[in-house]
Amino acid sequence: MNKLPFEKEFGTLVKKEAEGEFGKRPNERSVEELLDFGIINLNKPQGPTSHQISDYVKKILKVKRAGHSGTLVY
Repeated sequence: MNKLPFEKEFGTLVKKEAEGEFGKRPNERSVEELLDFGIINLNKPQGPTSHQISDYVKKILKVKRAGHSGTLVY
């Protein structure tokens, strides 16, 4: 039976097999890995600036880097 183009079955194209171990499941990551590569969603209260909140996060989590991004809604 003829199939339409979107009904065709496609195989998997592999350019090169990966060597070594890549990636982890989130529940297998250490706290250090989560802090290095993680995102914290925070509902900032009115008053302190986004810069101040980033500074609080750095002090609380004892990390060197933290930044902010997002939309401020009034």
